[in-house]
Amino acid sequence: MNTHQKFLEFNGKTIVFLSADGTYWIPLKPILQALNLEERRWLQKTRRDAFFGGCLLNMSIQVAENGQNQARKMTCLPEKYIYGWICFLNADNEELIAYKKTCYELLYNHFHGTITNRKELLLERTDLERQIGELKQTMKEQDESYKQLRELENRKKTVSTQLNSIDKELIKQPELFPSN
Repeated sequence: MNTHQKFLEFNGKTIVFLSADGTYWIPLKPILQALNLEERRWLQKTRRDAFFGGCLLNMSIQVAENGQNQARKMTCLPEKYIYGWICFLNADNEELIAYKKTCYELLYNHFHGTITNRKELLLERTDLERQIGELKQTMKEQDESYKQLRELENRKKTVSTQLNSIDKELIKQPELFPSN
């Protein structure tokens, strides 16, 4: 099912997207207009780009024009690529520079947080493993219950090995009640 949704308000322009089969398709023309960039030039560059050119789709989008909704064919990109595409644009344009700065900061914050959080978690896990090892050692040396638990676990392991051996022997024996 295709539905139109409001994407964002930017410089007085409403940028809509089309939801189709779980993918959000965003028309490029309204973004270029909002950034005051030459539409024809950037659409051509995008079509010629080795990456973005293969991701484009022309779709019919309902747009408000002269107080009426009209369907217009527009070149669209999936939402997952739109932010990278904005960084692909280049011009000495204040709106574009401000938007690119926001995109770069979001990328930095995402990856920086991911990398530093992983490092911190790895350090914490190592410290926890060390503490667990120390506690087990202390328990071995001081606690009679821990020694009893270890003996029971070892006995259980021996019994399981014996059961496995018996099961293997039973499988080798001929059937007691063969089917005719």
